[in-house]
Amino acid sequence: MHEFGNWILGISMGILGVGGLFFASYAREEPIYVAGLILFAFAILFIFYLIKDGFDRAERGESH
Repeated sequence: MHEFGNWILGISMGILGVGGLFFASYAREEPIYVAGLILFAFAILFIFYLIKDGFDRAERGESH
């Protein structure tokens, strides 16, 4: 069940990251633009963390 939760969390973060890019692309002021890019960067880093955690669990034999 843990893997399914990570999939849902990863997909949600991907949607949030794309939303941050849209937020940045329609920004008329620089702070809003930067906030959108930071949101995108956070989502990407979090997705990479989920991937790393999945590989670490598989290496330890905790995947099931």
